[in-house]
Amino acid sequence: MKINKILGFSVAALGFLALGYFGVQYFGKNNMFTIAASVGGAGAISYVLQKPSHPEAPTTPIKIQRKAKKS
Repeated sequence: MKINKILGFSVAALGFLALGYFGVQYFGKNNMFTIAASVGGAGAISYVLQKPSHPEAPTTPIKIQRKAKKS
């Protein structure tokens, strides 16, 4: 299981390196820096603006009161 994670990470890293290398060859260094900055900025903005899908847990535990049984 652990080897699959390492292998997957290695393949992804090599893919990103190849994409960056060929991107620089095709677009040029300055354009690749511009693309990287815009993608990073968009990611940072979306991270800050996203709303959590689950409400945060209360900081103090909620005590559940049981109803008294009626006889």
